[in-house]
Amino acid sequence: MGNANVPTPGSVLQRLGGTVLGGPGYFNKAAFGTVPTVGVTTAGTGGTGYGNAGYGIILGPGQFNFDATLQKITKVGGIHEDATLVFRTEFFNAFNHPQFSNPAVTDDSKSTFGQITSASVNPRLIQFALKYVF
Repeated sequence: MGNANVPTPGSVLQRLGGTVLGGPGYFNKAAFGTVPTVGVTTAGTGGTGYGNAGYGIILGPGQFNFDATLQKITKVGGIHEDATLVFRTEFFNAFNHPQFSNPAVTDDSKSTFGQITSASVNPRLIQFALKYVF
């Protein structure tokens, strides 16, 4: 099998979870063999090395994050005649777009190998601030 056989078809949502959610997994597990033991073969002498997979053949899901801030400054007087009131609203992940972690790739003997099982960022967060500047 080559690098072309690694990705599974479909969108990220269709490939999530593998056997947990019913999808095929983020990449094809059959494209990989077990991790060889360096320096030792089955006969006990001279190993074959680290394998022949290239560096960076698996790319995780892309990231899309949109943060926004709205601010309103109002002159209010008070202690000083040029005092202002600043109202600020900050939106983190404003469109609430899901962003998933990379698939598990460290141990091919586990059932989660090749599956995405968590999110990498928080859902939408909104923060309000009110400041009196004098």
